[in-house]
Amino acid sequence: MLTNKKVAIIGVGKMGETLLNGMIKNNLVKKENLAGSNAQEEHERAQEISKKYGIKTYINNKEMISGKDIIILAIKPQTMKKVLSDIKDMISEKQLIISIAAATSTQFIEECLEKNIPVIRAMPNTPALINEGMTVLCPGKSIDENHIQMAIDIFGAIGLVEVIHREELMDVVTALSGSGPAYAYIIIESLTEGGVRMGLPRELAKKLTTQTLLGASRMVLETGMHPALLKDAVTTPAGVTVD
Repeated sequence: MLTNKKVAIIGVGKMGETLLNGMIKNNLVKKENLAGSNAQEEHERAQEISKKYGIKTYINNKEMISGKDIIILAIKPQTMKKVLSDIKDMISEKQLIISIAAATSTQFIEECLEKNIPVIRAMPNTPALINEGMTVLCPGKSIDENHIQMAIDIFGAIGLVEVIHREELMDVVTALSGSGPAYAYIIIESLTEGGVRMGLPRELAKKLTTQTLLGASRMVLETGMHPALLKDAVTTPAGVTVD
């Protein structure tokens, strides 16, 4: 579905590059059909991306988005209004906008562009950097099934994807899976420190902790069992987990 599509990424920071890399590695979009941009002060970064991936990069967003089928907004929420104001005259209703900016509604983007533009809001998380991300998509009012499938293909290259249709839940998604990795890191850090204090070498303690959490997560995903049942299976009476 994406093979002949032309894709522009406004903002080739960490997540923008991750999406770019995913599309290239999975042969979703031809390199010649990909383009990226950064602000003037980050032009050196854009040049690095151009050399690394063999794509064309721009400073001028208007120039870049001309003739593109999909425009990904991988920018910070505080710069969104200015970027949309700069490009709105170049946007047509035939283009698909995908935004990964937190706390930025599809309605806000539609109103800034002053047109019935197809807009999808996406919330990926940082494990996408190693293709283990969790992304939730929420379509705007002018989206059809083809638009959704294209977005699923793009984010499916960097992890799992789910679609919801109640946009008010996207803030919950942001708190749970967007910020969630930080909570997991706190647990990993705490368990590792506990192991070290009890005499384990730090690297071993970290490996035991991370593999245990990874395995437990896979158990929940692959068995479909409720976490409470899996917990009870470990915490047998008079065992080592619960005495």
